[in-house]
Amino acid sequence: MDTSEGYWARAIARIKRIRPRRGKQKPRGMEEQLASYADYIFEAPDIKLSMGIALALSILIGAGSFPFTLSNNIIAGLLLFFVPALLSAFLTKVMSNVFGENVNYDRSALISLLMLIIVAVVTLAENVVTYLAHIPYTYLGFVMALSLIFAFRMLVLMGISVNSLPKVIVPASVQSLFSALALLYYTRLPVLYIDLAISSIIFVMAAYAFVRYVDHPMMKSFGVSSLDFIQDFIAHLTEGSPAMEEFFEKIGESIDAPVNVLSFKRMDDSIKAVIVTPYVHPGPMGEIGGGNLPTIVSGAFNEGLIIVPHGTAYHDFNLVSAEESEKIIKAAKTALGRVQYSTQATKSNRVTVGNTKILGQRFNDSVFLISTQAPTSTEDIEFSVGFTAMAESRVAGARYSTIIDAHNCTEPFATAIEPGTRDSYNIIRAAENSSKALLSMPMGDIRLGVASSPPICTRLEGMGDLGIQVAVVEALGQRTAYIVIDGNNMVNGLREDIIRRLPVDEAEVMTTDTHVVNTLSGANYVGQHLDCDLLVDTVAQLVDKAISDLEPVKAGMESELATDVNVFGSHKIAKLASTANAMVAMGGAFAVAVIVAALSLTLLIMVLIQSI
Repeated sequence: MDTSEGYWARAIARIKRIRPRRGKQKPRGMEEQLASYADYIFEAPDIKLSMGIALALSILIGAGSFPFTLSNNIIAGLLLFFVPALLSAFLTKVMSNVFGENVNYDRSALISLLMLIIVAVVTLAENVVTYLAHIPYTYLGFVMALSLIFAFRMLVLMGISVNSLPKVIVPASVQSLFSALALLYYTRLPVLYIDLAISSIIFVMAAYAFVRYVDHPMMKSFGVSSLDFIQDFIAHLTEGSPAMEEFFEKIGESIDAPVNVLSFKRMDDSIKAVIVTPYVHPGPMGEIGGGNLPTIVSGAFNEGLIIVPHGTAYHDFNLVSAEESEKIIKAAKTALGRVQYSTQATKSNRVTVGNTKILGQRFNDSVFLISTQAPTSTEDIEFSVGFTAMAESRVAGARYSTIIDAHNCTEPFATAIEPGTRDSYNIIRAAENSSKALLSMPMGDIRLGVASSPPICTRLEGMGDLGIQVAVVEALGQRTAYIVIDGNNMVNGLREDIIRRLPVDEAEVMTTDTHVVNTLSGANYVGQHLDCDLLVDTVAQLVDKAISDLEPVKAGMESELATDVNVFGSHKIAKLASTANAMVAMGGAFAVAVIVAALSLTLLIMVLIQSI
């Protein structure tokens, strides 16, 4: 079990990760707001820490919450506050896990602590009121607080454990039940326990109505409860559970996605390197769906350095499950088996149209293009934009065309490049111009050198399992370095810092857009949390190593469709975002209305009972 020191260290690190995002003042769209909700996911502290705080609060607040002597008040605080919290911390975990998941002892203890605080504060407030008003102490505030935490515990358990009212009633009630049993030591007035029963029913019904009302938009839009989605998300974060994929499979749709390969063979026909470019998106997060697509694809080949850069695809093309990766791998292997090799290539050239810069190189009769908007911050390039750009290349005369989204310059909540925007036309024109230029350039023999490094930091610091991969292509005396970092985009300016250090004629830095670095936040870019100087030095050393590895090769490009690939589907992310935002927007106001109505009804019934 984690120590409290480890918990606080991780909490501080989490705050540091969130702070850059919240410092931005630019307006956020629906999808950005959806990503920001992950900021409210946190790790529960160790049970010893929670129960230690509960013990201290029980003594301190208990001392001033009851109309007894100081010592008796402290004892009452322990009996009415701490003991029920302690017992419920252990029993809630056991009871909840009979039907659901995600409730460990740390989370159970935190829930009990929070509920203890509510009960203690309400009880203390009641004592202050009775003292100032010179009226007898009645325990009514304590009883109402027990009803309230019954409902709150039910809401929490339905949210994180099991979305079923009958299954959460017992574990939700334990803290209130133990406190009520302890209250028998101090008073056995039947009216108090009648009040407790009636107010508990009112608050539980109100809480259940709130849950179903807020959950309605998700059920109507996707046929899936938002509570089930939250539970699966928590299970993924804590246990690596793939259960979220069931949700994505329900909302997904089937597409055919191109997979392009650029293969390099040594003169003895052994494979030296393969650049596999799938036109799907490596998301949505962690190991879910295609989140670790680059590593999965790379690991499926047993010869050569396998590089998997980011094709032109947005979040609508997220794979719904990791199993869909097999379709991408199958298409890549089919394409690789058909490659026609040649020893000829042109020098690389760079074409600029507006904000778009394309570094291109021709290998025999096909072109290899890398698009970047740096130093302008951008997100993904929509599939249709890249597909049109590749079509323009083929119209210009290329047999095949691969266009890669370098994905190498961004800031939190940068926008994607969508069809019809100025940047989309710039990419299409730049691809056309680059292809025409490359197809008219002379060709010469190719030499290739490769090098790679394991990750120089953790996933939380922004680097995935493939680390850093480098390929240096030499043709007609020119050396071009292609650097691929397994990460999700880069901070502004880092690309330029890397390129300046490289002893080559041309270079481009790419990221794979892997989403294993994204669980609680979409903003975890290369250079945001790691040592940038170390990264620059490492890349420079790898390029030197690749240069020393240069040898004659032959190259060829092929393309194959991965058919019937299940992805999120058109505009599903936007629909999910708008649904979640609507739930949050209406949830706040409705919560206030429910609380006021339930509290008013409870007070009314209590007054009527007291008057009988």
